[in-house]
Amino acid sequence: MSRSKLLRAEEANKLSLIVKLLIYSFMYGLFVINIIDLTIIKFWGYNIFLIILYFIPFLIICPIFGFNDWELFIGLGLLSSLVNDLSYALIGNIFFHMHYNLLDWIIFQLGFYGSDGKYCWVFDGGFFKFQITSIIMGLSIYVRAVIVYLLLYKWYKKKET
Repeated sequence: MSRSKLLRAEEANKLSLIVKLLIYSFMYGLFVINIIDLTIIKFWGYNIFLIILYFIPFLIICPIFGFNDWELFIGLGLLSSLVNDLSYALIGNIFFHMHYNLLDWIIFQLGFYGSDGKYCWVFDGGFFKFQITSIIMGLSIYVRAVIVYLLLYKWYKKKET
């Protein structure tokens, strides 16, 4: 019996595993990704580099649990990206003595400033760049949150094959 099938055999093991992985993903996004994001000098293609960093610790899931568990890999990487996007200013204020207005930050992140461009940044994808307005940021957060939920729920409910 493969390791993947053993994990699916007991519901309690699966629940315990996903809770631990969710906590790890949350902490990875909160501390590791935010510290890198707050300290590294931005370079050409920086945001693609950051996207890759979201998923790196979860690459091990595929060979260990099987490539059929891709939902877990994608869901955990996206969760770490959400945590980074929603806690960047808080971590900056606490650990790096930055002076973000946290209310303005969260209003921007959740899309409530709309597309007025008041608080925008530029996504640097190397060969392509585009401005991120509040509405784009908010939509990306809501869409990622739904995708994370659906992928992790699908993985959790997946039956042994």
